[in-house]
Amino acid sequence: MALSSTAVQPQDSPAPVFNNSLPANSAAVLMATLVAMYAAQKSKKQLRKLRRRLAFTYMKEVIRYKANKFKSRFSRKPAPSSEEKTLLYILLGLLVLILIFVEPILAIVVLLVGILVLLLVYHGDLSKE
Repeated sequence: MALSSTAVQPQDSPAPVFNNSLPANSAAVLMATLVAMYAAQKSKKQLRKLRRRLAFTYMKEVIRYKANKFKSRFSRKPAPSSEEKTLLYILLGLLVLILIFVEPILAIVVLLVGILVLLLVYHGDLSKE
């Protein structure tokens, strides 16, 4: 192996590092501040009315989302791939495993209902592969 020499050239001063003092969720903090200022101007009666309206709107959207999800179960879309089914079984297994330590009876019920739902939704797909 031959001897070799290297030259080190001095570098300019490194670029200054700017530490961002703003939190990562600065938009959320700003929105929370604005909501707090808005709520401070309202009376208790107005806040209760606003909270009821918000809860009603939230429930309405949840019901609409679940209804659309239920409708899409019966639509004529292609069956999911075997990878998706495997992922669903793995997620069901993890849920049951966690529930075993928390509530064993509930874990058995979730396991039975989950397997029944998966088999009923993909009833003919398993034999096609």
